[in-house]
Amino acid sequence: MTNQKGTKYNSKSVLTLKNYTPEDIQKMLNSGDSKKGLAKKLEIPYKSIDQYIIANNLTYTTPSRNKNAQKVEYNNNDVVNDDPLERFKQIFAERKLRRTLKELRDGYY
Repeated sequence: MTNQKGTKYNSKSVLTLKNYTPEDIQKMLNSGDSKKGLAKKLEIPYKSIDQYIIANNLTYTTPSRNKNAQKVEYNNNDVVNDDPLERFKQIFAERKLRRTLKELRDGYY
């Protein structure tokens, strides 16, 4: 990792990365971990990983976030009426009831 004008390297990260070859780092990047996870594993700053990838012409693809996500199924039975006018009337009546109850509870509405 050459020191270009305007960039500062943490000496700890340079010493840590000297223990690994670019092929080792590429294998770690391909393992599916994120760059931040790899930085934590090596105990070096995140920015050092980015600079190392650029300096050694390595490739990195971001891991999928939805690897362990579960698909949420929505219950369409919540919608009672398909007619928009009927749905509006129902919502209007509910809001009117809430407003009336609030007025009865609080005299200074």
